[in-house]
Amino acid sequence: MPVACIIDTDPGVDDVLAILLALASPDLLVLSITLTHGNCTLAAATANLEKLFWALDKQLAERPDERTRWHNVDPEWRSRWGAGPIEVYLGSEGPIEGEPVTAKYFHGKDGLGDCTTRHPDLVPPPSHVSTLFTLSPKPALDGVQSLLARHAPRSIAYVALGPMTSLAYLHRAGATDGHEGRTSPLDQFSVVLSMGGAVDHPGNTSPVAEFNYYADPFAASVLFALAPPNLYIFPLDLTSYLTLPFSLYISAVDPSFSDTSSPSSPQAKAPLTHFTSSFLERTREVMLQFGSDVMEQHDPTVVYALIDWAKARRARAGEGAVELGEEEDKGDEGEFAPGWAFRRVEFEVETTGSITRGMLVRDLRASSTSSTSLTARTGLTNRAAAIEALDVEEVEAHRAEGELNGQQAAEAHRGRSGARVVVSSPGSEPLRRDLLKSIWGVDVAE
Repeated sequence: MPVACIIDTDPGVDDVLAILLALASPDLLVLSITLTHGNCTLAAATANLEKLFWALDKQLAERPDERTRWHNVDPEWRSRWGAGPIEVYLGSEGPIEGEPVTAKYFHGKDGLGDCTTRHPDLVPPPSHVSTLFTLSPKPALDGVQSLLARHAPRSIAYVALGPMTSLAYLHRAGATDGHEGRTSPLDQFSVVLSMGGAVDHPGNTSPVAEFNYYADPFAASVLFALAPPNLYIFPLDLTSYLTLPFSLYISAVDPSFSDTSSPSSPQAKAPLTHFTSSFLERTREVMLQFGSDVMEQHDPTVVYALIDWAKARRARAGEGAVELGEEEDKGDEGEFAPGWAFRRVEFEVETTGSITRGMLVRDLRASSTSSTSLTARTGLTNRAAAIEALDVEEVEAHRAEGELNGQQAAEAHRGRSGARVVVSSPGSEPLRRDLLKSIWGVDVAE
């Protein structure tokens, strides 16, 4: 069976490509797409997803032979795995604390390079009802909880392409404290993947912060303090170097592609090509201002890694090496999937700094690397706060002496804030080939 997944997204430019990549994959079963604030407002995110499915609707109407290539919108393929249309839920309009921000400096006011203004034909008419998805009146929190209740534990992967607001709300709504420590709904996912952060790399929103964690640093702080063992992040350190050159897009997909001075025309183009060219026009102009003629594939990288993980997991299941809901503990270093190495990094997220909001703050002091250090014992990099926390812990330890098995495990886990950080990939070439084949149906030479 393909790996079931939920995609949480704020559909900007690279989000749309990531969603399309997932929709075409036979190794993923996209159960739901949940929308959140981030690159654009929640209203714009909803409109952008409708544009995406409108373009796919037109593509499949003109080219019905392609329906079997788009596995996740093929009713027969989905029915084979017991799934109906993709369920779409609306999440939060802003972060769990503070005011919302958007990335209109890159993605435009509408989230797709302001293509709506240049290309009103991309907007579906009010009378159009897509059969490819259902927009639920339920909020995203209720929708995800329902999906978890309907599926076996650890059978669903969760992909966060935007701020981690929805995940933080899910954790807060379902976390419980018991004798064996704290449990969270996040434990029910097979893996949780997040595009975000800058570990040893400059930020893209501020000198030190990546946009997704800048947009909701409080949500990121909640999750990294929790440090779930199934959480992997894909930071700018990795995703900035996985690219799709515009020259390749022009030669392989759309020879008439230009910038906004010569907008894309729907004539003589496949509807999906017209759609992607229409929002990439502005993206190329912005990237050229940054001194580069490539598009960085931040969000598609995460989906591509999940596809590789799903392929490996399905192969192991076929060999009887892994069962549903089973995933081995990979430790502090290893491979998330073949070719995707990770290492565990401990850090805290700056939430209120005027120039460091969203920064992943690591304690690089030599004294903090010891397993007996204040940081290791408490998860706190501020030594005054760590000493105070240890005083409280010692009092509680004396009070509960003899009954500490679960508490000790919880404290040891709590003392390791941070996440598993994916640090390497198979490279840009495989991703480019898969993007071109999956989205645009173009085969390129190895």
